[in-house]
Order: sequence, then structure tokens, then C-alpha cells
Amino acid sequence: MTQDYTVYFGDLHSHNAVGLAQGSLQRSFDIAQEHLDFCAFTGHSQWHDIPVMPQGKHKKFTDGFAVHKQSWPQVQAMNRDTYRPGRFVTFNGYEWHSSDCGDYCIIFPGDASELFFVDSVEALAEQAKPYGAILCPHHAAYGKYWRGITWERFPQAACPICETFSEHGNCFDDRGLEPMIRHSLGGRATKGTVLQALLQGFRFGLVAGSDDHFACPGAWGEGLAAVWATELTREGIWEALLARRTYAITGDRIILDFHLNDQPMGSEIAFDTQRELRVKVEAMDEIDTVEVLKNGRVVHTERVATVLPQDAFAGGRCKLRLRWGWGPWTALDMARTCDWAGEIKLSGGKLLKATPIIQSGPCDDDRRDTFRDLTTGGLTFTSFTSRHQAFNEDPTKGVILEIDGAPETKVSLALSQPYDLHYEHTLADLMESSSSHFVGEFTEEAVLFHRLVVPASYTCEFTWTDDAAGDAGTDFYIIRVIQSNGQMAWSSPVWVEAET
Repeated sequence: MTQDYTVYFGDLHSHNAVGLAQGSLQRSFDIAQEHLDFCAFTGHSQWHDIPVMPQGKHKKFTDGFAVHKQSWPQVQAMNRDTYRPGRFVTFNGYEWHSSDCGDYCIIFPGDASELFFVDSVEALAEQAKPYGAILCPHHAAYGKYWRGITWERFPQAACPICETFSEHGNCFDDRGLEPMIRHSLGGRATKGTVLQALLQGFRFGLVAGSDDHFACPGAWGEGLAAVWATELTREGIWEALLARRTYAITGDRIILDFHLNDQPMGSEIAFDTQRELRVKVEAMDEIDTVEVLKNGRVVHTERVATVLPQDAFAGGRCKLRLRWGWGPWTALDMARTCDWAGEIKLSGGKLLKATPIIQSGPCDDDRRDTFRDLTTGGLTFTSFTSRHQAFNEDPTKGVILEIDGAPETKVSLALSQPYDLHYEHTLADLMESSSSHFVGEFTEEAVLFHRLVVPASYTCEFTWTDDAAGDAGTDFYIIRVIQSNGQMAWSSPVWVEAET
């Protein structure tokens, strides 16, 4: 984006025990403040047309709704008390369920908020209007009348954004990665997908939200919202949401900058047959492809040169992913939680940034992942891992280090838990090979220094012109980024109006 905007990362959809999920409200806010710029805790509030379920399981929902209603003043107070302009931004909100209309999160711009109980999405939008609140559709691609979005009833004016990815999966289209298989609501219905709604003429920006149910907002791999905003305040983030300067990411915090004829993502621009797209991507790992989608079809693809282990590291900026966890596999029936504590140090280089990889499981109210004392020379951390409740069966956590160094720069990991251990590698070594270390006897946990990634493999910048001579109707363009590790990003569209 221009120099007027900064990218911020947050989660506008997450859960805890204040509702139907697990984990305390305090855990949610502790974790959010540890690694996010903004957050809206959106507890399960109601389901007016809930079906009767076998074995009376619908009571789980109705009991959770009662807990949320009782705790709503506490939620409002927590949002008010943890809001720190310039550091951490909170929004009041909650999730509204409907078999007929689909699920929506309602989000309020300030402290003024109200828990509405209504029986239609039209009524929800009407009640939101005096507060300036917005609605965000959730898991749109489920089947019609099975809590997928009923687009014929979509309240366009109340919905500047739409959630295209969450722990449910990817609902952008019906053939993409991350199919929606984790719940009992069936798979993706083509007519319910976000892409089909855009093709019908609806206009909204794209975001992702974790929908995490273990009191872990921003849980890695479950979805995040990115916004380009003027400042890290409620007003700054809100203006970006309304302007649709937003994009969706699955987990890794890909930085995606997209302009069409000098207008940012989310814009509507006048008809022009010459359409210059400027795209700039800084990924967190090796980029596989950056695609330009025009009206849902890939019309241009950029590929990034593969960096092989044989390629030498010449020095400069690079990114290094460290992960810890694993442990005994499930078949051994040795489930446990491993506590970690340690220090990461750089010698002969500078640590520019550290991005935590915090997974949702295990849900434990007595433990926290923390990343402290960040300097150019390193950081300290505490963490805990387990196969129990591991999302996508990934029992690891970690951190991504952005480094400015030389081939001889050393990265060391000194553990005090689970054992006193020390590992050290040069950047030159890590350019050649990743390095795995078991911390104890066989079946115990391990540490992995991933292979180094360099700008040649994690950046992509290009200008592409679409000569739209002969086009007369409205077109929309989206940028999709796919990393080699499967992490993805989708920009909000830019719409080019029809010729008049």
C-alpha cells in the first residue's frame, strides 16, 4: 500500500467457554494480546431456528447461549479494559446462527453495543444500523438451509466484509484447498461459495477468521484477517474494514499489497480498458504461485524461482522457522503435554522481527505461550505442546525469525525445559539443510530448524496490464497467493465498473 497505510493482523471470530466452546475468557484475551494487533471475541449467542438433535444434543447449544447472555456485560468490560490504542484493538461482537439464513458475526465499532435476539438476518441488520455495527457472513459455502449463507437474503449494505476461510475450511470456491470436512454440516455447495456470490454481483471485502473453539484467537492455520489501516486504533481498523482494504490468510502472515490503476484492494473504479495491476508480496515461506483472478478465472500467474539447498547464502535478509513439539504418536497411547522454555540468540546478525506460531491445542488455562525480551540479539519464550486437541493433527508450535545476517551468523536455541539443551547452526548451514533434534529418548519431543528462506523465494513483485478492449460489463480482480507449504492469501476484489 501507500505510505499512509500499515498492515495489521487480527481475528474477528473466535470462541471460548463463554458460549459453547472451551477455555476461559481470560485465556482468549491473554493469547490475543500476545500475538495479534486486533481481535473480536464473538461468543455463540443464539439460534432461533435450531433443530431438535439426537440425544438432546441441541441442549448443549441452548445452555451455551444462556452462559453467553449472562456473561455479556463481562465481555463488554473485558473489551473496554484491554483496548490499548497503538498496541491492541478490541471490538465487541458475537455470532448469530440461523439454519435458514446462515451464520453471521456482528461486530460493533465502539464500546456501545447490545445483545440482540432476532429471528431473521434482515432484523439483525436493522438492529445493527443505529450502532454503526457490521455483519460478517461465516462458512458461507455450506448447503442452503444447513447454515450456509442464503444469498437471496444477504444484507449487502450491512456487510462490507465476508469470511472466506476459517477452521471449517475454505469456502472461496468448491474445488480449492482445505475442503470443509471438520463438521457435521456437509461439504461445500457451489452456489453457496464466496466466488459465486461475487459472480452474482455482491460486493464485499475478504477476511478470514479462526472460529477457534479453544480460546485461542488467531490460532495458526485456522484463519486470520489482515487490514491496511492508517493507525492501530478502533477508528483506524474500522475505516479499513468499511473501505474493504482487507485480505484473508490461512495462517502464515503473508503481506499482500494490490492496486489496480493506483486504487487499493476493495476499491470500485470507473470503466477503463487499460487496467494496470501492481502486486507486491512478502511471504513467510517460499512462494509457489501468485495468481491474478478475473471474475473467478486465473488470467495471469507469477512463479518464484526455486532456491535449492545447493544455492549458497550470500548474506542479508532471510527468514528462519523454528518449531518444537511432535512427541509420541497417538497409536502409542502416551498422550502428554510438554512444557518448553528457552532462549533464542543471534551472534553476528540482527533479529528484525519474530512472529509466533501459536496453535489452538491443547486447551489449558494454566499455561501460556509467551515471547519476551525481543531485541536485535534474540528473545526468550515459554510454550507447551501436545498431540491432544492438535488442530489438523499438528502437535507443534514455533516462531518465524526475520534476520539480517551473514553466512557465518549463528542462531542458537538454549532450552531449560523440557531439558537443558543447546543447539547452534550458522545461516550458511541452514541454507543447505534443515536440522532436526530429538530432545530425549525415542518417542519424546523434537526441535526443527527449517531450511532458510531468502528474498528470492519469499518475495514477488510485478506489474501486469489487462487489455480489456471488448469488455463492457463489470469485472472484478482478486490476487491469490499460495506458498509452497500450503499457506494461502486472498485479496479483496477491485471492481471495474461497466462501460456507460
